[in-house]
Amino acid sequence: MNISEKDLIRIISYARAHCENKCPADRDPEVCLALVEICKELDLEPPECVQEMGGFVKSYFLAKIREVEQRRGKPIKEVLKEYEVVGVRNFEEHIDRMEADFALRAIKAIDKRAAEKVERRNQ
Repeated sequence: MNISEKDLIRIISYARAHCENKCPADRDPEVCLALVEICKELDLEPPECVQEMGGFVKSYFLAKIREVEQRRGKPIKEVLKEYEVVGVRNFEEHIDRMEADFALRAIKAIDKRAAEKVERRNQ
């Protein structure tokens, strides 16, 4: 595939705008991670949330999970299961559910991308 850098920058700018308008409701951590990495590669400013999330790194998401676990007094999978069964009762629980779910999916995306990079190097 041969895409000019100019077109790629336009597409990334469009994606960032979509990202900022749709987040957090429609966020997909795999797409977020790809967007962050492409912005770094093209020396473009990443989406605003990247700074809030400590650079979209695994340690940030692990800390976010620990925060929710400490507040709720149980492992994150139990917290999410409870929200699934009982539902969220207030705004704080809604935020915790969204952040915990996203953090788990972000960790999975980060690990998957790292494994893919190792696999490509080994080929």
